[in-house]
Amino acid sequence: MSVAPLSPAPSQHAEYGSRSAWSDLDAVDFAPAPDSPAALGPAVPDVPHDLSALSTRELRVLCNQLYRVLDTDFPPFGLQEDYEAVVEVLADREARAAERSESEKLREKFRDNPVNSRFELFHDGTMVGYVKYDMRAGRIRLLETVVGPEHRGAGLEPVLVREALLNAHRRRLAPIPYCRHAQAFLAENPQFRALIPVG
Repeated sequence: MSVAPLSPAPSQHAEYGSRSAWSDLDAVDFAPAPDSPAALGPAVPDVPHDLSALSTRELRVLCNQLYRVLDTDFPPFGLQEDYEAVVEVLADREARAAERSESEKLREKFRDNPVNSRFELFHDGTMVGYVKYDMRAGRIRLLETVVGPEHRGAGLEPVLVREALLNAHRRRLAPIPYCRHAQAFLAENPQFRALIPVG
């Protein structure tokens, strides 16, 4: 019986430039298998160049999608910058919204005027309406709701009554609705009836 001779084993120290075992890796496909978790990872969303054209809701959705992709082991190059740009636009919009709401609070003000015994509502520094009241023995009687002629039809009566009821509740006063606007408000908003004393 004859044995075929073995070919010599390749040298571990092959000369530079010669074909090595690493050159065989060029032919290997490193793409994940279709059923592997890496292949089933989140899809990379398209980020438009003009983020101002997107609504705030669309920006939030895009931000969440980008974050999911960034949370993977190997996020694509440049995705971090896209994510930071979206977050910056969202933060800017939130800051502007906060400024607007603060300016609206400054423009509209509800206050108690104990000298004239009335709750007053101001808009841009001008009184637009009031609720006249009478207070005694821990009870506050809402007597009359008045809205200026130029603001009638704007639906300010329910706003005045609601703020008067909440103000009385905060001060531990029992409101009694003598005014027809207050009675109509309580009929339309039964959740406020718990503030009215029984008997």
